[in-house]
Amino acid sequence: MFSSFINLIDRLGGGIAGVLNLIGGLALVALIPSFAWLVFGRYVLNETPTWVEQISLILIVLITFPVAAAGMRDNSHLSVSFFRDALPPRIAAIVAAISYAAMAWFGYWMLMGGMDLVAFNWAKQMPIIHISDGWRSVPMAVCGAGITFYSLVHILKIITRWKTISNASLYHDDLLNEDIE
Repeated sequence: MFSSFINLIDRLGGGIAGVLNLIGGLALVALIPSFAWLVFGRYVLNETPTWVEQISLILIVLITFPVAAAGMRDNSHLSVSFFRDALPPRIAAIVAAISYAAMAWFGYWMLMGGMDLVAFNWAKQMPIIHISDGWRSVPMAVCGAGITFYSLVHILKIITRWKTISNASLYHDDLLNEDIE
């Protein structure tokens, strides 16, 4: 029962990660023509479009933060797991759970800090584009929530798949997927 609940949450998290990657991808696609317009305006028209800088700041955080959160779900984030994976499977799983707990703690504080920044900057407007400056901090709060959520899901997957991990010859993140069993 608990294992099927974790699988459901993991599938839901996969859908959310897909949306986060889509947001990052669309922001990256939007960033390229905005900079092309900047270069064209500056060097061809001899009139620099000033809005590009403000838009690019929003697009950069929309690329960075949501995709970083989605990377936590897929374990495609930057990590050094050589030493952990060289340990016996049970010890490696405990080390991984501790690592995910630390990441959940970090994500929680990133969420809280992001929400504080959104609240602090919401009344201010960004120059030139005249939208709330708080929008620059929303992706950071979303990233913190995603990191916390995906880290807790990984911990729960370690707990529910403990038998599979214990019977493995080596620990690796693929042991946490349901189709391995």
